[in-house]
Amino acid sequence: MAIAVVGAGVVGGILGGCLLKAGREEVILVDAFSRRLDQLRAGGLKIKDPKNCIKGDFTVAVPKAISTLCDIEPEKVAVVFICVKACMIADIIDSLKPLAKAGAVFVSFQNGLDTEEALAHELGGDGRILRGVVNYAGRLLEDGAVEVSFFQKPNYLGALSGGSSLEAARVAAMMTQAGLETRATDDIKTFVWEKVLLNSAMSPLCALTGLTMKDVIDRPDLKQVVEGVLREGIAVAKASGARFPDDFFEHCAGYLSKGGRHKPSMLVDVEAKRPTEIEFLNGAIFRHGQRLAIATPHNQTITALIKGLEANRQGQS
Repeated sequence: MAIAVVGAGVVGGILGGCLLKAGREEVILVDAFSRRLDQLRAGGLKIKDPKNCIKGDFTVAVPKAISTLCDIEPEKVAVVFICVKACMIADIIDSLKPLAKAGAVFVSFQNGLDTEEALAHELGGDGRILRGVVNYAGRLLEDGAVEVSFFQKPNYLGALSGGSSLEAARVAAMMTQAGLETRATDDIKTFVWEKVLLNSAMSPLCALTGLTMKDVIDRPDLKQVVEGVLREGIAVAKASGARFPDDFFEHCAGYLSKGGRHKPSMLVDVEAKRPTEIEFLNGAIFRHGQRLAIATPHNQTITALIKGLEANRQGQS
């Protein structure tokens, strides 16, 4: 039975590469961009690991790289990792439906809130939907190689329903065996909220200013905005059931201060004039805040600014 990785960029590329290196030749890489497919078919999947986050550089052959899941028989796919950006779910959902009917397990390996809920809504329930929290990152190089920037072990994986907890444990074990340490959890929502809060506090400000994470934190005026976004998000997360320790704000602030001169993916998307995941980050915090009657003016403003920037960039393209 095949393992499909939809989206062969940074997240999917590292995942697919590690699975293939571990001997899982049944891995299928799916990517909509023809140039990316040409790179994978011609030179294999190249992983560069300068900080030894996943045990060094390697290149693996890619047995199958295709543009859409419509090109394979649904009954032959056991697990589908969704590694495209959250804003692209609508673009791929029709290709996933035949696999859902055939009984595949889907893993949302994406940033943002409620991505797994969107999949469950479209694919007919939550019985075989898993949610992952990815704690590695990197960048796609010009030659098609994926460079790993960091891996804050472990990743986390959980099920939407209790009936899928065994699937979560099985998939987590498969990833750990492949060198991407992953822990199955019954409290995936708390880990999702933590990742969302970290991303929403920093990524949009980098996207708006063109500054790296370190450059944002080094400016007292922007650092104050980061902290305001973070405090609002923590309040909404706690009201939504997330369980954080008492020093969680300090933990997040300390984590963000170590980001270095790294360009978050939202800044890369803005520079490339691509849609961002703002609706699944600050936009989602704002919507959940409205539902809970919690004011989130920082998140509301950040969302409006990014959407305005997107509208301007689209008008120029």
